Amino acid sequence: MDPDVRKTLMELNRPRGKFRTQVLKKSQEKVRKNIKTTFGFSRVLKKIGENIPKCSCTRQLSRAFCTELFPFWGIMKKYSIRKYLLADFVAGLTVGIIHIPQGMAYGLLTNLPPVYGLYTSFFPVILYFFFGSSKKISIGTYAVTSLMVGAVVQEKADLYLRPHISTTTMAPSVAPPIINSTAETAYSIMTANTTEVPLISTTRHHPTAADLTDDELRVRVGLAMSVTFMAGLIQLFLGSFRFGGLASFMSDPLISGFTTGAAIHVFTSQVKYLFGVQVFSYHGAFKMIYFYRDFFAVLNQVNPVAAVGSVTTIFVLILIKEGINNNPTCMKNLPVPIPVELFVVIAGTVISHYTKINEKFDVEVVGHIPVGVPPPTLSHLGFIGDVVGDAIAVSFVAFATSYAMAKILAEKDKEEVNANQELVANGLCNVIGALFSSFCCSASLSRSLVQENSGGKTQVVGLVSSLLVFIVIAYIGPMFSSLPNCILACIVIVTLKGMFHQFHDMVFLWRLCKRDFMEDSEAVWFVTFLATIILDAGLGLMVGVIFALYFVLRNTQRPYICAMGRVPGTNAYKDLKLSRTLIQIPGIKIFRFDCNLYFANAEQFRDRLYERTGLNPKKLKTKKQKALYKALLQRKREIELAEIEEAAALKKEKKQMKKRITIEEDVEKDDDDDKSLTEEQQNELQLENGEMQTRFSRAWVPPVHTVVLDFSVISYVDSVAVKILSQIIMDYKEVGIKIFLAGCREDVRKIIKKSEFYQTIDYNCLYFTIHEAVVIAQELNQQVGGPPLSPKDVLMVEEESREASARLAAISESGENYPGDIPQLGASE
Repeated sequence: MDPDVRKTLMELNRPRGKFRTQVLKKSQEKVRKNIKTTFGFSRVLKKIGENIPKCSCTRQLSRAFCTELFPFWGIMKKYSIRKYLLADFVAGLTVGIIHIPQGMAYGLLTNLPPVYGLYTSFFPVILYFFFGSSKKISIGTYAVTSLMVGAVVQEKADLYLRPHISTTTMAPSVAPPIINSTAETAYSIMTANTTEVPLISTTRHHPTAADLTDDELRVRVGLAMSVTFMAGLIQLFLGSFRFGGLASFMSDPLISGFTTGAAIHVFTSQVKYLFGVQVFSYHGAFKMIYFYRDFFAVLNQVNPVAAVGSVTTIFVLILIKEGINNNPTCMKNLPVPIPVELFVVIAGTVISHYTKINEKFDVEVVGHIPVGVPPPTLSHLGFIGDVVGDAIAVSFVAFATSYAMAKILAEKDKEEVNANQELVANGLCNVIGALFSSFCCSASLSRSLVQENSGGKTQVVGLVSSLLVFIVIAYIGPMFSSLPNCILACIVIVTLKGMFHQFHDMVFLWRLCKRDFMEDSEAVWFVTFLATIILDAGLGLMVGVIFALYFVLRNTQRPYICAMGRVPGTNAYKDLKLSRTLIQIPGIKIFRFDCNLYFANAEQFRDRLYERTGLNPKKLKTKKQKALYKALLQRKREIELAEIEEAAALKKEKKQMKKRITIEEDVEKDDDDDKSLTEEQQNELQLENGEMQTRFSRAWVPPVHTVVLDFSVISYVDSVAVKILSQIIMDYKEVGIKIFLAGCREDVRKIIKKSEFYQTIDYNCLYFTIHEAVVIAQELNQQVGGPPLSPKDVLMVEEESREASARLAAISESGENYPGDIPQLGASE
């Protein structure tokens, strides 16, 4: 091909390709535009962009986030070494001395070797220093959480160590008394069909390190660490997503009743150590009843040495605590409380070591205590799937106790405690602590009060106490191997004194709710307390929470409602029952409902409105129909009388007509009469319509012309409530009553607007205050003068007017064909 021709063809094809490309691009843009217009993607994206908060990371926001996550940073910036260091050091030594015996005692309470209590008194305390927001509480071991963890360990360990036994049991294991703790004795389980299954007892109920085998220790530690780790994850999750407000559902009566009942469980778990008897524990509901039944059965086998040592220890602890430490006259002369628990532990260890009471008198001792800090490990977390339900209860109890204690101590110094940060701090303490063999921690009432009374200012107290506990774990721990378990049990029981003081709350609350038990929220204390004692700690807490939620739901169903009146000389409105001097506005009802409106109480709101105002639309509609029907019957009678009179008059006129008129004249006259009658019918129809409307408006006058709803205390409504509110307005509109909403908040206005509420009404019903709504209602009533007819009433009037015009037309067309009684009436007239 010639090169010139080829070049020419190429030039001709180039514009065509560009044109095709441009057309294709325009068509694609058109398709995109049509898709956006049809589906409204641009609007949706625009609304999403408006509603989603813009993320920005500035230096101030980063500093605020770090300060909230690490509260110690803000505390240490204001820390004064001259003012606080000496006081914190002394308080730290005092609290640390208490940590040692309490940690070992509460470690025994969890059915683990006592050294695990020392681990819990060390690792979580250091972590709380960095993440905790309270300056006053003492974190570590706590009786109730230790009891709950111990219940999980005891119950689950039996299942894992005896896999061949059926788990469907009616009652826990019942065993004969065991004299030798190292002997393996057979006992039986009552199964569902009441058959006895013999099995070997592989569980020691006095878990010393010497008695526990490697498998038993691994299972027990794994269960305790798994429930602790899971509880920490739950707390960390709730704190990260700002669910700290859930603590408000656990009221003071609920926590007080639960901790008091749990204190009795703690006391029960330590009784066998006091007397040195062997009693197999029970699981589940009614376990306390079964335990005391077996305990009193073996009470004749009391170890006298353990019993005498327990009585002496309790006497010394109470004497020094109540006579010196808590005595107001002695407290002034003491720089710090006397660490009587540590003295008792040291004395008991020394006496036990040199007298060999474990070997000679069979008194159980702590046993071997390993030296050093345990390394972090994940091998203990193999039972997480089996302890999720127990971890939920443990996490809530631990956090509720810590937060309640932190609030009480913070209110004294007018400080604030962040509930969400407390959840995060407790969660991290449990999650990280579980990796270092620490069970679930919480704030202790006794240690926190000691820290407060000994002059502690900040969480530096925790660092000092942790240092002291570390020395015991790393170096001095094996020296306490000869410590009798009964001494630790005495320390636990004497520490419960503060919880048993909560029985004073029972007396006070009983005076409040003894007249109507189920109508007072104070009954939560009694229900939670009894459920915790009779059932179990976890089940008792569940029953208490459900019973507390019952009162929350009951209060939404029974809020405070009232009809309001005006205070003379002011623009204020109050409940009419409060004073006889209040003025009830004539023609207006004012109703108040002190609760948020949502699907659960929307119908309750409607019923209470009808009941308190005495204005039921159904009854009013029935009265209105009767009144209008009476007016209609009266008008019909008047129309019939008028028809009879007019018929008689026309007949009389026709008899007097002259007979000279021709047929043509008669026809023309009849045509003219027909035209005149048609015009008369139209005029009479208009007159009849106006007269009927006037009669109907006078026949029905509602009791009031306006109902004002006080929405000033309502902060939330949902779509169901708005729907029912619209129905209320429509029902009242049919009987001539208007509804005004006064004092609606901005959130309520937005929800009402989004719910298409304004499409159902044809007048303005929202006002800022009650007085404004009352004044405008009075002005509108004066202008209108009466309630307008509804569309149904107007149709009824028009129908009756058409019937009347049809009758008049029939009379005018045939005057001769009247009923036989009409001439008689005319003749009589």
